[in-house]
Formats: sequence, structure tokens, C-alpha cells
Amino acid sequence: MKLDNQNVLRAVLDTNVFVSGGTISEGAPSQVINHWRNNDFVMIASQDLIKEYEEVLLRPYVMKYTGLSIQETKHYVDEVIHRAYITSGTLTLNILKDDPDDNIVLACADEGKATHLVTGNKKHFPFLDYKGIQIVSPHKFLFQLEEK
Repeated sequence: MKLDNQNVLRAVLDTNVFVSGGTISEGAPSQVINHWRNNDFVMIASQDLIKEYEEVLLRPYVMKYTGLSIQETKHYVDEVIHRAYITSGTLTLNILKDDPDDNIVLACADEGKATHLVTGNKKHFPFLDYKGIQIVSPHKFLFQLEEK
């Protein structure tokens, strides 16, 4: 996928948002996923982030939480591969100290020129903005999508 329209919101979804969005519930993460599926914003991902999505989704306790089968999980991850803007994944950051694994999320956002990084875990992202990328909750992102 290309980033044709620079006026479109471009967001990286932290793993917790992507995993929670895969449930049947109508919570904010699920609504974010629905907006993505409706092309209301461009999802940005990297190969490392996609691997993390899949690895977390395939954990037995997470599968129990999401209610997704292995086949449904793979289909959900394949959606990202086929519909998201995939960065080259060459940028490496070492900024986040509380959970260093979150650096791949931040690097993906930076490399993909995201407008937003959507996370349900703000304590691992101790700032509201990184190089112009807004760090927001799923609720705040929904609000901004609806304002557009």
C-alpha cells in the first residue's frame, strides 16, 4: 500500500490495541479496527511489528481472550500484510526504557511517517508526541477520526 493522500491519518497500532481489536466486542480497539477496515485511516506496520502481532495473538491465553482460532488469527494478521503500509523496518530506536520491545512500535511510526501511534499502554510511552507523531489512546484516536 502507498501513502497517496498525505491528508489521511496514518497510524501505528500498538500490539495491545491490535490484539484487543481482534475480539468481537464493541470496545474502542475494535472500533479502531473497524475504521481501518473502512479505510478511514492508513495502518502502518513493519515486519517486526507484524511478527509481534502474530506471536502475541497465538499465545494460548490470548487466543482464549480473543476467541479467534489459529486460522482466524492468521487471516487477521494477513489483513495487515495485504492492507497496511509496510515500512522497510530499517530504523532502530533505543528511546523507550520501561519496555524496550516497544521501540519497534515507535520506530515503525517514525519510519512510516505516522500521524498517530495508538496505544492502550501510555505508561510505556511517557510523552504525548514524538517528532510530530501523536501518542494517543484508542478513545482519543476515535474522537479524532470522527472529527475528520
